[in-house]
Amino acid sequence: MRSLEANQPVRVKLSLPNRAILYLSGTAVDLGADGGKGTLIQLAAFTAEQERIFGLCVNSVLDASTSPKAEPPPTRPLNVLLVDDQASVRTELAAALRERGLNITTADNGLMAISAALKSEPDLLLTDVEMPEMDGWTLLRMARGRKKLAHVPVVFLTALSDDMSRLQGYRMGVDDYLPKNLSPDEIVARLQGVVARRAGLGAVENRGLRGDLQHVRLGSVLSFLEAEKKTGDLRLESGQDSAVLRLVQGTLRDVKNLGYAASAIDRVFDLLSWEGGQFEFFTLEPREMHDLTLEPLSITYLLMEHARREDEANESARLERLIASQSGSFDQDL
Repeated sequence: MRSLEANQPVRVKLSLPNRAILYLSGTAVDLGADGGKGTLIQLAAFTAEQERIFGLCVNSVLDASTSPKAEPPPTRPLNVLLVDDQASVRTELAAALRERGLNITTADNGLMAISAALKSEPDLLLTDVEMPEMDGWTLLRMARGRKKLAHVPVVFLTALSDDMSRLQGYRMGVDDYLPKNLSPDEIVARLQGVVARRAGLGAVENRGLRGDLQHVRLGSVLSFLEAEKKTGDLRLESGQDSAVLRLVQGTLRDVKNLGYAASAIDRVFDLLSWEGGQFEFFTLEPREMHDLTLEPLSITYLLMEHARREDEANESARLERLIASQSGSFDQDL
């Protein structure tokens, strides 16, 4: 580790037990001036947001240590309603999932699925999108519109690949997307994960816009929020890194957790390069907006600037490879 000079500004990344991350500012203090040895990092006082995050962590640790440990509930096989208009898919996939311990009921379109689900509530709906009689989108709307089925997770088994189609699904309440060529073992693991996540969330939280950045790129999420003139917090998490983008009427007004970025804009460009992670948007009222650090920034401008920088970086890399290849060819000629 390199030595720190006296009064040198320092940024410290603090990973909390609840997986939240704080980036703290401080100053290096030389202990030699007082007859000691080494360097002390003197941290600045917490901001209000940092105090809130730290307090949530402390409370979660205290609750975990003081509350009695409940016995885990007895496990039972998941009851999955599989919906697909192709008989071969229903037969083969149902058999594979049953072999892995799931209880499978099948339906060949959305209309039959709604009827079956109302008679016997499943733990999860696994449905194709393009189907006759009633497609997956209509099935999703009808399930979310019925009190008995509103809480049942819905997973699309589909080849949909464009961001806006996936974003529309997340907005309407899709819990996950699974490609049709996924192995049965992976499908079971993903379905169990969806049910576990849904069980840990309240009904109100489940209605928010949330999803996976592997399925929908952050740029598409931001474009949607800009077009809808949304006001609230877009919370992002990938591994041990996290950030919050605060929007007002579809414009960027604040960035929480800059990471190692020098500015809020650089942090946004860093986030746009993420290839995976989770996003969730929480709508806020204007009166809840405090300590906004940025003048209104257009999302469109940020996306265009990010694309320009990416193009410049790619062009520089291409030129470097070209120069290197020409240099190698010249050396061989010699």
